[in-house]
Amino acid sequence: MDEEDNNFASQSSPTEEPPQTAELIRALQELENAASGDSALRKRISSLPAEVQDASLLHRITDKESGDRLSGLVEEACMLLADYSGRLAAEVDDRRQLMRTLTLFLHSQKDGLAQNEQKLEEYKRKLARVTQVRKELRSRLSNLPGTR
Repeated sequence: MDEEDNNFASQSSPTEEPPQTAELIRALQELENAASGDSALRKRISSLPAEVQDASLLHRITDKESGDRLSGLVEEACMLLADYSGRLAAEVDDRRQLMRTLTLFLHSQKDGLAQNEQKLEEYKRKLARVTQVRKELRSRLSNLPGTR
């Protein structure tokens, strides 16, 4: 387990209830629509004109009309990037929360597995004892008078 996993594990309280499977499925499905998966928006951002992203190209503006047009593009790009950055920040928070939730779930599954393994061994021993009793009872019954 790396240091980041340990940090997430230590942030959860030992008495915190493990998540239900349905909660995990819902959280994972919500990530399918996450900002990082929005290829259309990423394509739109990558196709922004160079002048919008590089102040050294502002010397190309030679008249008010082209300056106003670029100003509109810059404003649109700012809004687009601010929105996308906000969505990405929310996605990062959601993924961190999901990691904590998955850590809790994993710990609960490991605990449940250990308990079930112990029960399995206990019931195997009981089965062996009952099987032995059955074998001895059959032998005893076959040796009683009036059997055959």
